[in-house]
Amino acid sequence: MKILYVGSLSDQGNSAGRCWALEALGHRVFALEAFPRGALSRRTNIVNRLSWLAGRPKDVGGANGKLLALARSEQPDVVWVDKGVMIRRDTLQAVRRSVQNVALAHFNPDDPFGPGWRRGWRTFLEAVPEYDCHFVSRAANVTEYEQRGARRVVHDLPGWGFDSRIHRPYDLDAQTRAQFGCDVGFIGAFEVPRASMLLALAQAGIGARIWGPWPRKFWHARLHIETQPLFGEAYGKAISSFKIALCFLRKYNRDGHTVRSTEIPACGTLMLAERTEDHLALFEEGKEAAFFSSTEELVDKVRYYLDHDADRTRLAAAGRERCLQSGYSNEALMKKRIATLARPV
Repeated sequence: MKILYVGSLSDQGNSAGRCWALEALGHRVFALEAFPRGALSRRTNIVNRLSWLAGRPKDVGGANGKLLALARSEQPDVVWVDKGVMIRRDTLQAVRRSVQNVALAHFNPDDPFGPGWRRGWRTFLEAVPEYDCHFVSRAANVTEYEQRGARRVVHDLPGWGFDSRIHRPYDLDAQTRAQFGCDVGFIGAFEVPRASMLLALAQAGIGARIWGPWPRKFWHARLHIETQPLFGEAYGKAISSFKIALCFLRKYNRDGHTVRSTEIPACGTLMLAERTEDHLALFEEGKEAAFFSSTEELVDKVRYYLDHDADRTRLAAAGRERCLQSGYSNEALMKKRIATLARPV
């Protein structure tokens, strides 16, 4: 199958992993970088900032024109758009006129209807009716997309898969363990609720390492702040080096799970995540992953699994096996999604 893939191809996100999965499945993929460096930044310049405030991010890289030109020249069976905040409705209409029987699909890792993402989505929301199928990661989005005129909405669980090239157990040498190793680790952006929980861990006498920008207000002697984020293989090696990897969710994005919900267990490390319906559906609590619903429970669970190596190792191994057996990889998820496109409603 010929697939035109439109999205971020940077190793600093997870879209490129979905594109690679389609290639690994044997499809002929034409990849279009929709987001050149800085394209999604609201602060690069005043024009970009104003365009975000108006709900229409500027198409810095000319993705609309490139998409239409590629579609006309390659005549794909599927156009897959990943987070199409800049892809206009008229572009999709022109693609459909130019390519016979093309299927237009969209995957959105974010929540355009959540309280934290109201700005920047106007172009996308206008284009919602043009796609043949929307794949969404939140059950609440199904009705919301339908109310915007979506033809078909599929709720996926998990919404994000792990990249089997990166998210796997590593043979770790002494240098790598020294670089990344710790009892408790977290890789991700700063948010007050998660920072408060990590600070509570430190105040309870439990150390942790954090990769990502972190305000000094939430620094502590037991929190080792590595101010730079991690991507690619370094990210996978780091998670493999943790005894416990924490998984926090963004409330304003209405997350019930996140990309780390599959990436952490796939690395063969114990995931300690917020207890949600999504997480409980993905992993059996106490057998394949561990969950918490409060700061006190987080502290108690960390203490328990640091003191019980056999239980921690058993859960970590079972969590990875669940990822493999239940098809949580990008390849398995993209295979299912492409098959869904081929089936009539």
